[in-house]
Amino acid sequence: MNGSPTDVLANPWVRVSENRFMHYSGACIERRNFPAVPGWYLIPDPRGGAVHRFEPTLQGRDDAFIAFSARYSP
Repeated sequence: MNGSPTDVLANPWVRVSENRFMHYSGACIERRNFPAVPGWYLIPDPRGGAVHRFEPTLQGRDDAFIAFSARYSP
């Protein structure tokens, strides 16, 4: 991905690591203990706001992407 607008529209998510995905908007989906409860966490706004927890499974990760698409995509 070279960062062109076409690339961003085709794939707005970047896999930063095995447990972290970043959206071009600044949102992220990350697997961690937050606060001491393991799971996949959807953090739609890095400046604060509601954090949404999903099960610490591959299905939980997929559910986080689905929730982001349903709530925050045009």
